[in-house]
Amino acid sequence: MNALSSYAVISTLFCFLLSVGAAAIAINLYSLLRTGQIGASWRVLIIASVLFSLGQAVRLAEVSGVPYAQEMRLSAVVDLIFVLALAYAFFLQRQVFSEARHNLRDEEEIEIEDEDEAVVSVYQA
Repeated sequence: MNALSSYAVISTLFCFLLSVGAAAIAINLYSLLRTGQIGASWRVLIIASVLFSLGQAVRLAEVSGVPYAQEMRLSAVVDLIFVLALAYAFFLQRQVFSEARHNLRDEEEIEIEDEDEAVVSVYQA
């Protein structure tokens, strides 16, 4: 194992450990937000973070020289699935925030209408 490959193994191992830590934090956050649409988007983010950890594990196997790991190129497939899951999670988050913004606008319009009615009724009395 030359210096370049040992560096690749160490950096890939470090990325794998960080990705496992990120997945653990995502699972912890999900336990706080497990209800509603936000919880649904976090479920997908957890799946994406676990897929990223899996991809790092496969990449570590490829860099370490595990037989058949380099030939099968599973890391590319896992990376594709990870990106798809991440894009879907962002799509779900966008839907949640767009709906919340739309509801906030509706509530503000109702409050403005209520304030206008209150002002008119004060002058009429």
